[in-house]
Amino acid sequence: MADDSLTTWDELLAGPFNIHMVTTHNSVVLAAMRDTLDLTDEAIYREMRADYFRLTRNLDELGIAYHGLAKALVPDHRRREIALLFDSDVASLSSGGFYGIHVAEAWIAGLPRPRKGVPVNSILRGDILYDSADGVQAAMDQSVVYQQPFTVIHPSQVYCVYVTNLSKEQANTLTASAAEHPAYIGYADCTDRSAFKELLGLSLMNSGLRVGDMILEGVAENGAAPNGAGLPFEALGFTPAAVIDTQFLPFLGYRINSHLTGMNREDNDLALAMLSPDAAFLESPDIWMTPGRYGYLQDGRHRDSMEQAGLLHLSQPELEAAVTKLVAQGHLYNLRLNEYGDLLYTALVDIEAEGRYRTFTIGLRFNPRDKRVELMTFF
Repeated sequence: MADDSLTTWDELLAGPFNIHMVTTHNSVVLAAMRDTLDLTDEAIYREMRADYFRLTRNLDELGIAYHGLAKALVPDHRRREIALLFDSDVASLSSGGFYGIHVAEAWIAGLPRPRKGVPVNSILRGDILYDSADGVQAAMDQSVVYQQPFTVIHPSQVYCVYVTNLSKEQANTLTASAAEHPAYIGYADCTDRSAFKELLGLSLMNSGLRVGDMILEGVAENGAAPNGAGLPFEALGFTPAAVIDTQFLPFLGYRINSHLTGMNREDNDLALAMLSPDAAFLESPDIWMTPGRYGYLQDGRHRDSMEQAGLLHLSQPELEAAVTKLVAQGHLYNLRLNEYGDLLYTALVDIEAEGRYRTFTIGLRFNPRDKRVELMTFF
């Protein structure tokens, strides 16, 4: 909950925080503001912290605790990310071109229903916008479980709805519901890295954040009504709620993590700026570890993860260099200032091991005094 007693900048900035993620994927507002106004690192840090504070206050008013949204915003390899695929040409014939609305009931009805706790899911939607028809077909053939044979005529023919944070049972319910629609092509499990997931990462826009029976959506200005697309949320038991884009897109939008070298740089720059003005623009900090930490990773409870990642045999200098490279290619999450004054964050990285990609979490600590980044955990 946001603290009503925080009344000054110094009090706000000194207090502990835990920000799940920062993304510019669906919005260039933060980067454009920084570049156009030539803001200093300190200024962008203050502006982002202020927006984050306003967001938590606004969520409080909706009865939503920001800390409870982590599962929808931070990828977890133990939870499914599912892409539902529809033929927009088929759906357009029955809807006069409004195919997104036409297929909506099929997937909205399949969203997880409350059992234990409050279900939270990020939802992205859109057409495939990249690659050729042959390229999209090849990527789909590697990943999609087809309901029936399907041939891609043009990439934008494939309309996708992407839902995060699903159990196996919830994923099965969602796909079964979507399969009732005549335009349904099939689904792809996008939990792990794939060529098809990379296409979706480039193409899909954030549609909303589902929190229990609410659907949070970004809007362009205060007072604007949510659900501008007119999807049948209310008819199916959900209440749309508006969050201004300057708060929704950076802090509540979901980023489909894919291995697109260099394309995560803007996200990582602003995530580090959010952590500390002293950390801004450390695009690829040299990561170090204490000898004790190195020994712990070799012999402690994280040894199995090190071995699965193919890093166990490395010397300490080699491991520091390897982790530095991995973090530069990964995506940053869990930006936090704890009660002890430590500035901490994690990087999620994909490493190919035993013929498939596995996701690992690297825990890091930033020291603003010497502007160095220390490795804390690897699992």
